[in-house]
Amino acid sequence: MAARTSLFSSSMRRWGWTVALALVGCTGSLTVGGPDEDAGVQVTLDGDAPRPDAGPTPRPDADVPPPPDAGPPPPVDSGPTDPCAGVSCQPNASCQPDGSCRCDEGFSAMGGDCVALPPGDPALRTQAEVCDAWRDGHVENASPAWTAGPTMCDPGTMSPAAIDDTLRRVNMFRWLAGLGPVPHDASRHDEQMECAHMMSVNGALSHSPPMSWDCYTSGGASSAGRSNIALGYRTPGAAIDGYMGDRGTPSLGHRRWILGPRLGSVEIGFAGRGQCLGVFDRSGSSDRDWTAYPNQGFAPLELARYTWSFQVNSITLDRDASVEVVRTSDGATLPVDHYQTGGMGPPNALGFTPNGWTPQAGETYRVTITGTSAGDITYETTLVSC
Repeated sequence: MAARTSLFSSSMRRWGWTVALALVGCTGSLTVGGPDEDAGVQVTLDGDAPRPDAGPTPRPDADVPPPPDAGPPPPVDSGPTDPCAGVSCQPNASCQPDGSCRCDEGFSAMGGDCVALPPGDPALRTQAEVCDAWRDGHVENASPAWTAGPTMCDPGTMSPAAIDDTLRRVNMFRWLAGLGPVPHDASRHDEQMECAHMMSVNGALSHSPPMSWDCYTSGGASSAGRSNIALGYRTPGAAIDGYMGDRGTPSLGHRRWILGPRLGSVEIGFAGRGQCLGVFDRSGSSDRDWTAYPNQGFAPLELARYTWSFQVNSITLDRDASVEVVRTSDGATLPVDHYQTGGMGPPNALGFTPNGWTPQAGETYRVTITGTSAGDITYETTLVSC
């Protein structure tokens, strides 16, 4: 109440009194009634005046009806459902946030099981190891790689450093795929130089060069029939990159030969702008069931620019083998065009190319191959810029 003083007076008509009351510290009005007026005393204070229609104030002991029954309380939200609730994964696999099962690190999906990766498998390597190998494999020490001979049909000489550059590049690609290195077969080097020189002089490529070609030799023609051949590359190492990309070669023959599990050695020749790489030695061996390009685990982005491939070794591909590619960052299934290729020499491969999307560094792609003699095979490749 406000600290104010109000003075009220009333004349008592019947008794002739005058009564003065002072209320200190309150505001409001005081009414005193006599015998011929309403009896009683009414005090009204500011802010407490009853509403005219409020009716009589209930007595403290008046019956007050209980509040209506509100019913049971609403259920408490228990939060999102665990996607792995009730999911049972096979041995060596774990449930993922999307509720699927995925093989643990160090295991790979094959035929519905998670099998241990063999030692040296590409999926076990670090990004630093892969990028170091990529950079080291592209070192070229030869300058120049080739020196012309004294006459037009002399194939000239290829420097030992250029041979090393070529072999280093071949074995780098084989290492990425999980295959062992191969040596250079120096016993066929002269014939390979004649092969490369014929391609360069005639400005054409042929695995069966005709005798009418300039600078034709039987040794060079024989080498051409058992080699990858290339034209227009500045260095022999750059030609290996061309073979592995195999752009415009649906058979992927050049790549399949270099990644052949039974490749034992290679023959190397380079002259002018021609390159020949003998790949018919099948004295090697490998215990790998398959290889992939780009490889599983960390893989240089450059490997994903053209056709991807899955090449079998000790297993086979069914006629209706197919492939599915999923981008793991968002779970999107990415469309691909796929086909099966094979022929003489290395075993068959499944080639597939992105349809409407571009592979990106930093992304991981889960590849599932269906229709193999070992059942479905799943691996992941994470593309990196080295």
